[in-house]
Amino acid sequence: MGTVTTDGDGQGLPDKVKGLMKGITDDLIELVKIRSIYDTKDPKSHEADLDNAATTAQKLLQKAGLTQVDLVEIGGGGAGEQFDSKLVHGTYHCPDAGPHTPTVLLYAHYDVVQTDETKWPDAFKPSIDEHNRLKGRGAADDKSGVMMHVGTLRALDGKPPVNLVVVLEGEEEAGRGTLEAYIQAHPEKFKADVIIVADGGNTSLGQPTLTKSLRGFAIVDVTVTTLVDGTRHSGMFGGPAGDAFIVLARMLARLHDADGNVAVPGLRSDKWDGVQPGEDAFRADAGVVQGMKLLGTGQLGDRLYTRPSINVIGLTSKLPPHDQPVNQLIDTVTARIGMRLAPLEDPEKAAGKLSEFLNSADVNQWGAKVVVSAPQELGRGFFADIKLPGYDTAEKALAKAYPGTTTQYAGQGGSIPLVTLLQANSPKAVVLVIGCEEPKCMIHALHESVSLDELEHMTLAQSYLLQDFGAAKTPIGSGTEQSRAAAATPSLS
Repeated sequence: MGTVTTDGDGQGLPDKVKGLMKGITDDLIELVKIRSIYDTKDPKSHEADLDNAATTAQKLLQKAGLTQVDLVEIGGGGAGEQFDSKLVHGTYHCPDAGPHTPTVLLYAHYDVVQTDETKWPDAFKPSIDEHNRLKGRGAADDKSGVMMHVGTLRALDGKPPVNLVVVLEGEEEAGRGTLEAYIQAHPEKFKADVIIVADGGNTSLGQPTLTKSLRGFAIVDVTVTTLVDGTRHSGMFGGPAGDAFIVLARMLARLHDADGNVAVPGLRSDKWDGVQPGEDAFRADAGVVQGMKLLGTGQLGDRLYTRPSINVIGLTSKLPPHDQPVNQLIDTVTARIGMRLAPLEDPEKAAGKLSEFLNSADVNQWGAKVVVSAPQELGRGFFADIKLPGYDTAEKALAKAYPGTTTQYAGQGGSIPLVTLLQANSPKAVVLVIGCEEPKCMIHALHESVSLDELEHMTLAQSYLLQDFGAAKTPIGSGTEQSRAAAATPSLS
């Protein structure tokens, strides 16, 4: 399937969406003010904020025309130490539905990651800068996705020409798997022919992009112990007796070869056949130190999208703070290791290969006690079948929302395991990972922001999508009973 360039529309939607942007922006500002953080260390610390965000999102959808919107307790209602945020679940049945009218599932999340407010005191005091970017924690990830869905409903006067399922969750950043378990227990609530996940974005500002692949992931803890009963004085024992941190550092260094390629044997590594990211733009967006080479060899797209990467994402030990050093050998240290995996890799098997490698004599050369935990988290990757009916429609809709552009396919180095589960729940559904999170958004970093121009264009793009899917003359996907029946029935048109 080739890319599609279109221009013009003749339907008045661009002006409609533009006229709605002040209200969309105002509502996004109010959402960003809510500290809807799911803090895994203190799950109930933002219970009221998460409830506030869920209720606010519910009201926004209702006012936009979605009359059936429920707040669903999906994990036990906060029993015990945990707190289960509410799922916002809305449905809409098109009164003019025909035999091929698809059901479209719209997903986003209203929770946000924690931020250091000593370094960013205005994280929850949103403001708009001179580049028309709204700054604030969650402005892009993913409250822009929430407002993209709300804005689409407003643009279509609350009467889209498709059936809808709207899913807004409040624990995406926590990765607890509560929603995933709920979907498996209630699959009928999430059946769809088209799944739009508004937690992605374009490769650059103003460049319409459809996500073709997502990497999977696996997270394990590796604990190294060198001394059996506590720390020791580094002068009396240092040298012959090993320091756990030094041993761990030596082991971690073996996870990559001299060029920076992941060195764990047996992990899947594939070729990326989509658009290649530019190295200069990537270095600038990532903030790579001037003069430092990019890690790995081969095409940059391969390294970002279809090969594994390994990072240390957490460290626990008795290591004193740097401003209060102590001359002692550390007895035990634990590193949490995060692996991003090729889209078609089995994450459980990948975690096993990492464990085997870390326990090998070649890596643990000094014979320390090494314990690799069972996986703390696992998530499968995603690879879209862009030959399915519907992807060409999506290409045209996005290009139409960005006049004079060509829609491109790109990968994402990140992971959204929910995408794979939704796809498994509706195997023939067209899955579109789109959104406002282009690189300048700096999601999960200090001073996150979203381009309000991008929010406008993506709201317009999704409005076109629903219009065009509603006008389909043949079945799109087969995620719902209605569409499966339609697919089996000869068309009379």
